[in-house]
Amino acid sequence: MIRTVPDRQNSSPGLDTYSDRHTPPPSLVVALALNVLSMLQIWRERARSRRELAARSDRELQDIGASQSSISNEISKPFWRA
Repeated sequence: MIRTVPDRQNSSPGLDTYSDRHTPPPSLVVALALNVLSMLQIWRERARSRRELAARSDRELQDIGASQSSISNEISKPFWRA
């Protein structure tokens, strides 16, 4: 973000500019917030899907073509791991 500040040698305000390195541009902050929200949504969906798989019976797993061992492997993963 570029701000104007008075020049120490010249008393007229707005003649000098400096870059405020401590404040990121608003678009960057918004993009970061959206990315974080998107990642949280993905994590919640993974956790929900794994809970649903864990609740399925062997018969239901056979119907969808999955084995108990493959499901056990999937549900043992933490929510942040794909």
